[in-house]
Amino acid sequence: MRKILILGGSGLIGTSLINEMTKYNEFDVYSTYFQNPILLNQDKCFKLDIEEEDRINSILNTIKPQIIISCLRGDFDKQLIVHLKIAKYLKKYGGSLYFFSTTNVFDNDLSKPHYEDDLPMSCTEYGKYKMECEKKISDILHENACILRIPQVWGKGSLRMKELLNSLHGNKDIVVYPKLHHNTNTDVMIAKQLCYIINNNLHGIIHLTSEDVVNYKEFYKELITGLGFKNAKIKDNFEEEGYFALLSKRINEFPKQLRVTNKSVINYLIG
Repeated sequence: MRKILILGGSGLIGTSLINEMTKYNEFDVYSTYFQNPILLNQDKCFKLDIEEEDRINSILNTIKPQIIISCLRGDFDKQLIVHLKIAKYLKKYGGSLYFFSTTNVFDNDLSKPHYEDDLPMSCTEYGKYKMECEKKISDILHENACILRIPQVWGKGSLRMKELLNSLHGNKDIVVYPKLHHNTNTDVMIAKQLCYIINNNLHGIIHLTSEDVVNYKEFYKELITGLGFKNAKIKDNFEEEGYFALLSKRINEFPKQLRVTNKSVINYLIG
């Protein structure tokens, strides 16, 4: 049985990962939280405040995980320190790190969707932080590092979904970007995809994203209509344009049931 430590287990993706991984007999799942204790595996969760620099060392030495999955949030500089300590621990004792990154590593070039072998170029602090983490983790762990870049993530109980529903019920403006193209995935599918990645020993950079790209406004219109709101107040914002999207050259490494389209994301959310 492999010990897995999920950092940021109380977040959207972290919660879905715990829920999915506890279905596997070969996974012994542990997790961390900051403010909200995790109900799914209360006896195996640890409070982690990244402001306490030695706390992560204590958790690692207690659990001794072979696999670490990072969904951490918080101060960028403090997160980087934590990730470097984790990478050095895994290099010393053996193990793999699965690091969740983002479309934002390409946010300085919106001329096209980006693939795994494209050179990251970011103009935002968030994107630059993720780029630095990707590079330093890979430099330390090499083939034992797996960089998982994700697009806009939806879940039935996600903050994004709750905010949309609150705006719809309150008859508030829904701001959309008619000139922007993007793509999506769900928390549940990402959890299933990562289990497959671990079980099949896939490494390197992997984009966990839909197979297609969709117009931002058209995606929201179809989702809103599917949720039963036919007279929503949709407000266009033409300031954002281009492609804020990931595509994958590694899609054939996954079975069909673990591939996703923007339409299937909508169907899941309204189903």
